[in-house]
Amino acid sequence: MEKLTTRKEYDGIKSKVEHLIAEATEKGMLEPDAENEYTLKISELCKLMADYEDNYLNMYPLHSKTPLIESIENYFNLHDMLPKDGAKLLDVKESFLEQVMAGKRKITMPLAKRLHSKMGINADLILEFA
Repeated sequence: MEKLTTRKEYDGIKSKVEHLIAEATEKGMLEPDAENEYTLKISELCKLMADYEDNYLNMYPLHSKTPLIESIENYFNLHDMLPKDGAKLLDVKESFLEQVMAGKRKITMPLAKRLHSKMGINADLILEFA
């Protein structure tokens, strides 16, 4: 199979991967750095699933936190602020701020200005990671 194009195909491959993982685990063939028929097939199928997720499910890859996001979190923690308090301080909706913090939304110019003026976050840091 070259590419998944339907949810039914995706679900079928997902089920097959789960079965292969269970079978390989039972046989002790999922050790770290193992390369065998199970790990190769699981890898191949997972790549198909990842492509489908990127193209059809609007799933985002996992990202590590940027230094900017860490600075915002540190500010909130230092000031005992909940997300709703941070959103109020920054004059944005809480849902928008949560999406920014999760890496799902970009930091807008107005938000960047408020991060600097209201929270004292370094402008160079904002420019580099916004």
